[in-house]
Amino acid sequence: MSCHLASCVAFHGVTREVSFHLASCVVFPHPEEEVGTHRGLSLLLALAALVACDRPPLDPGTGLQGGDDASPQWDYGPARDWDGTTGTATCGDYPIKSAQALTTDERVATILSGLSLGEKVEQMAGFTQGAEMFATPDNPKAGIRGFKFRDGPRGVRLEKGTATCFPVAVARGASWDPELERRVGEAIGKEVRGLGHNSLLAPTVNTLRHPGWGRAQETYGEDPWFLGIMGIASVKGIQSQVPACVKHFACNNIEDTRMTNNAVVDEQTLRENYTRQFEMIVKEADVACFMAAYNKVNNFYCCENPTLLRKLLKKEWQFDGFVVSDWFAAHTTVESALGGLDVEMPWRFFYDGLQLAVSGGQVPEEVIDEAVERILRIKFKFGQALLSEPYDGNPEVVESPAHIALAREAARSGMVLLKNEESVLPIDRKAVKKIAVIGKWAVEARLGDAGSSSVTPSYAITPYMGIKAVAGKDVEVVTSTDASSAAGADLTIVVAALTQQDEGEAWNGGGDRDTLDLSADQEKLINNAAQISEKVVVILEAGGPITMEKWKKSADAIVMAWYPGMEGGKAMGELLFGDFNFSGRLVQTWPVKWEDEPEFGNHQDQTEFLYLHGYRHFDDTKVAPLFPFGFGLSYTAFEVSNLVIPCEVVTPGGRLVVSVDVENTGDRKGIEVVQAYVGYPNTKVRRPVKELKGFARVELAPGVKKTVEIPIRIPDLAYFDKDKHKWVVEQVEHALYVGTNAAMLPLQGTFVVGPEGKVAP
Repeated sequence: MSCHLASCVAFHGVTREVSFHLASCVVFPHPEEEVGTHRGLSLLLALAALVACDRPPLDPGTGLQGGDDASPQWDYGPARDWDGTTGTATCGDYPIKSAQALTTDERVATILSGLSLGEKVEQMAGFTQGAEMFATPDNPKAGIRGFKFRDGPRGVRLEKGTATCFPVAVARGASWDPELERRVGEAIGKEVRGLGHNSLLAPTVNTLRHPGWGRAQETYGEDPWFLGIMGIASVKGIQSQVPACVKHFACNNIEDTRMTNNAVVDEQTLRENYTRQFEMIVKEADVACFMAAYNKVNNFYCCENPTLLRKLLKKEWQFDGFVVSDWFAAHTTVESALGGLDVEMPWRFFYDGLQLAVSGGQVPEEVIDEAVERILRIKFKFGQALLSEPYDGNPEVVESPAHIALAREAARSGMVLLKNEESVLPIDRKAVKKIAVIGKWAVEARLGDAGSSSVTPSYAITPYMGIKAVAGKDVEVVTSTDASSAAGADLTIVVAALTQQDEGEAWNGGGDRDTLDLSADQEKLINNAAQISEKVVVILEAGGPITMEKWKKSADAIVMAWYPGMEGGKAMGELLFGDFNFSGRLVQTWPVKWEDEPEFGNHQDQTEFLYLHGYRHFDDTKVAPLFPFGFGLSYTAFEVSNLVIPCEVVTPGGRLVVSVDVENTGDRKGIEVVQAYVGYPNTKVRRPVKELKGFARVELAPGVKKTVEIPIRIPDLAYFDKDKHKWVVEQVEHALYVGTNAAMLPLQGTFVVGPEGKVAP
């Protein structure tokens, strides 16, 4: 969900611009399936051309407007390979997932046949303008329940009342723990039902193209494949309870001009970097709903973009759920219906004219029927279609002890130790007798943006409160907004943060960042603390990278806490005192300075989306980042060795399970995240130097060594051929790099993708 304008804009005054998928796979179109065919699609596109003749055409050279090219498709097995460290095979073909027959078609057809055109249209939008903004109407006559939508990515957003506030999505991504994310999704889904609602507008899986994006906190980082893995986990958790709505489709990663920005993107870049994760989620998580974004993609608004909604989503990916607009993101009646938008929100504004468009021959009634079929199918699938069948949740789950404990676990798992000179951390309770926790944000909990992702908990533990509670009675903990309390302290902890005015949804005052620096007063506070206190620890609370040129040397230790949720302060204390070990790893590349990144283009109405971003960009430019993707320190040490690649040749549709030995060589229990990247030294096309294609999160006691398996799905290695308009796995030798972050990959080897698999001797 991107914007709620009820409290700040009178609807009649809103302008047109405003009232406007290891699971690990790339999914391909079906073999020899023609892109341009679809039940009624030819007719719909012809009609769309007639009614939208003033729309600028897409460049035929991009292949984004359909065509007759054959497009082979791979289908994929279950995502359970990514439960942590295990795999079930070494090489060869991967089992194909059988299609699941729908069990609700007959019920849907019966209901649909009894609805008038007007009743069908009522299923396709919210209430009339000015009414309830997060629901669609019930139909008492037909006995059909409406949707009751709720945001969002870190808990249930309410106008009144409280809910469990989990850490923001980027913090949970930094856990590199899909199972944890599934549990969080399930918990949020339970609270949605417990609070009387039936659909969740989450997760957000947009690619972090630039660290300046104001909503970086709401997604799982910069890598599309990783976004898919975490998104799948989230959707599976949520959908154990209620329908999930993945967002924002597509190319939505600029905030300042999100209402009007035109993302100009070639097909390879679009498919590999900005829609791959959405495709994975459709194929592996069977997500119920897609939210169409505000922006344009290649000149067409997302809510009326037939390339995105009909060609890719509904035809090629065979998505059988429904598409809802972001709030006020629809622009048209006819073009939106023909383009594939099933539900307009928050109100029935443009779709109020659908009956007239049908009677006037502009929109075939079959288009309406298809949309309502999709809506009803999801309602029946989740047992919420009929008013006569109770759809009640348990209100006692809301902020339950189990959910609060989960929020604290998630906060601990995602915090990243970035620097720890002379092992200043963990804090020794016997040696340190006085701690100063300073800065404005030491005594104010930073939970994240105050826009559509906001959550109001019944309480939130501040850094000062959490550290003081964990320190124990023998350690004095004091606080001040300035550096004064650092005098006489054995250790000073500076809490520095961004606010919703620095980053967040633009309508709420934030928007995109124009600098990656902390505010000048916070940088000064860190440097002042270093002059007064012998040891300084800096805790950062933000949604993305912070540059440190002006103050890094003043800090003995640096922790990225993100926006850690209602239990964040307690989690902080537990980590700082070593009651738990740091295990978080970055899901964003942190640059030394803003200029090291590619152009953002956040103040333009048209932005070219380049092929390389994040660690791919840094690999290409050979510029060293401040902290690489996947980076994170621990209180213990690990050694990764003995890479075993069991196959000389693996088939294009197969899976390769490699193994490495991981040893805890330190004196504390800890968790290491072993990462596997694939390179393409023999490619004949444009490719990144390397891409993340597998990982394993392993917990080891001191002195313990374990062999860990990392499955790599070969179809994941495909690139999108923008001339042939299809996915291609190159049958050449590939490079494999294994290590602990994108810049620390000491284990290397090769394997060949070829027509037949051969087990190595």
